[in-house]
Amino acid sequence: MQNLITGFIMLALTICLYIVYLRKNKSKLNKILRKGTNNLTKNSIRIFAIFLIIGILQNFLTKESVGGFLLKFSGIKGIFAGIAVGSIMMGPIATGYPICSYLLQNGATISLISSFLAAWVMIGFISISLEFRYFGWKFTVVRNIFALISIIVISLLMEAII
Repeated sequence: MQNLITGFIMLALTICLYIVYLRKNKSKLNKILRKGTNNLTKNSIRIFAIFLIIGILQNFLTKESVGGFLLKFSGIKGIFAGIAVGSIMMGPIATGYPICSYLLQNGATISLISSFLAAWVMIGFISISLEFRYFGWKFTVVRNIFALISIIVISLLMEAII
């Protein structure tokens, strides 16, 4: 609820800043507000669907079920399993900590846990359609390839360091 209130406050401040900044040029202000409202209404269904999918996944996939699946893997297979599950689950990083704690307590490798957390944050299969729409397919593919390589390197380094 606090995030919703903060979001509305930020939206109101942004609108106020636009009005103060563009008050001399009414046509530009009207054009910006019209375009912003149009984008918000067009994308609200997509954004709602993404949040709904994330909520469903986080409610039905308990830490025991995710942990039970991931604990079957170790080594490089564990890294790729962590990447796959982390990128599908996606969401606020704080919701991934209990799963990682469960994994650590049950003997998962550090590389699996770090790949899971990094993929949770860096790769999101659920929101990829929005990324395609706003940034283009080339940017999305290149960013996800670099994220994948980074996650593998980070996981191997974490395993070597800890």
